[in-house]
Amino acid sequence: MTTNESYSRDEALRRLNELLAEEMEASIRYLHLSTLVQGIDRLVIQKVLKENHEETIEHAQQVSEKIIQVGGVPQPKINLELTGDKCTGIEALQTALLFEQAALDAYKDFLDTVEGSGDVILEEFARQQVAIESEHVSELQMLLGESSVGSE
Repeated sequence: MTTNESYSRDEALRRLNELLAEEMEASIRYLHLSTLVQGIDRLVIQKVLKENHEETIEHAQQVSEKIIQVGGVPQPKINLELTGDKCTGIEALQTALLFEQAALDAYKDFLDTVEGSGDVILEEFARQQVAIESEHVSELQMLLGESSVGSE
């Protein structure tokens, strides 16, 4: 196993705080998005969005714990702008897919940062989150009738 020469504890903490901010922002976006859904499928879509909202809160708590384990303090910088545009259920799911893809990309970047660093706990955490977010992306693609095979 080669070591990641660019890895540092400070960099890991910075990236973890960015992940924390992203999870917190996604949680608020899901909550907000669920209020904007209109149309016949509103109740079904709201349920999916509420589940995603709750899961992003769990992810934020997990990231906070990792920050503390590494010896840092959770300090997310929240940057959030919300619109009041009403949307259909399909549009809401498409927007949710963007949230999940952004989270997947962020965890993949974090994995690249910690992989080979010798920090097995953070490496394993990053791998688990990549797997979880990949599943979320796939589930939303299935709901939208999109194929996830070969996409990326």
